[in-house]
Amino acid sequence: MNDVATFSCKEAARLMSRQQDAVLSPEEQGRLKEHLFVCLSCRRFDQQLAFLRKLARHYAEDDEQPNNEPV
Repeated sequence: MNDVATFSCKEAARLMSRQQDAVLSPEEQGRLKEHLFVCLSCRRFDQQLAFLRKLARHYAEDDEQPNNEPV
């Protein structure tokens, strides 16, 4: 059954985390998209994951710049 009500926030969080490193299947993408449409908490969590990933990339790029001394 592909019902949004049977797709838990725990499962959504697992997929959101996994999609940071891999491509989800079309079925997983669709189920996650449906869940995010109806669940504000998971939408916020998804936004937080995206922000943390962006922040981590920015931090990693700064470490690769010459003349950066460790603090």
